[in-house]
Amino acid sequence: METEELTATLREAGLSPYQADAYVALLSLGSASAAELADESGVPRPRIYDVLRDLEAEGYVTTYEQDRLYAQATPPGELDPLRERLSRLESALDEIEARYRTPETRESDVTLVTQFETVFAQARRDVESAERHVQAVLTPEQFEELRETLAAAYDRGVYVQVSLYAPAEEVTLDPDDFVGVCTEVRRRGFVYPFLVITDRVRVSYAPPRHGASEYGVLVDDRWTAYVFHWFFLTSCWEMFETVHADPRDAPPITFVEITACVRYIEERLHEGATVHVTVDGYGVRTGRRRTLSGTVVDVDYLGHDDDSVASLAQLSARATLVVETADGTYTVGGEGAMTEDVSADRIVVERVERD
Repeated sequence: METEELTATLREAGLSPYQADAYVALLSLGSASAAELADESGVPRPRIYDVLRDLEAEGYVTTYEQDRLYAQATPPGELDPLRERLSRLESALDEIEARYRTPETRESDVTLVTQFETVFAQARRDVESAERHVQAVLTPEQFEELRETLAAAYDRGVYVQVSLYAPAEEVTLDPDDFVGVCTEVRRRGFVYPFLVITDRVRVSYAPPRHGASEYGVLVDDRWTAYVFHWFFLTSCWEMFETVHADPRDAPPITFVEITACVRYIEERLHEGATVHVTVDGYGVRTGRRRTLSGTVVDVDYLGHDDDSVASLAQLSARATLVVETADGTYTVGGEGAMTEDVSADRIVVERVERD
């Protein structure tokens, strides 16, 4: 590095022009009297004493008296001011890199980002904080990256549904690989966008990574997330093969989709059984969290016919449970319910009593 470049760099590091000139000159001299240093560096003699005092205060030089004032440069290994500044600059660079890769993403309800890594990182954070439900559309590689995070969520009691891209002719899946990680896994044979929905509120979405264009959408809004929820249910879930599902042989049995719950309960009601449930959700009119416990006295859906099995189209249009509790009778719908009393996030069939 040339002398002029070194001097300019020291100025950028916080030294004044006179301080930088004096310090660089002193490095060449080793040690010198104040007068000699003034002559060598071009710093005016009346100013050299103040300059040396300031350099010593900042740790760059050491002064001592003989017949006059002398100065010598501090050994490089002891240049704490520069090292501290360098450390701060390195930390700042690391922070710039982190914020560039993963900017704050919850400043608005919907955020458009330009890198898949940002979408994936937000999805991981959302799964880490999920309380009730995770729906994910993943490739096998993405699943492996999220495996530990999904398993931790499952251990917390979160209902984990994964739609996995695994063409039957190309990939062999072992159901045991998903035990303790997912509640349900289904196999699809088509490439779909990356999608993670948590608690029906937060969404991390990115289209398939083809071509030079790359973007993603992050959502933190229940009604916007509702669109992605139905995309997941109707396009990534219902029609595909089940690879793994936690046993539903006996209660308690948890449902996160009103459609599957209505089908299960309607069959038991036809058998004359009494079905006891706990419903977690929120009041449709108040928006507040709501929990109900009681018995299901009826089900209702579009085109309800006691002699037929409900189709997905019927249940998607409207699916309702009628629950009798100690406080009265309430109607329960699924996500996005508009006319029912309660919109359910989770329904647990606690027990089924048969006469």
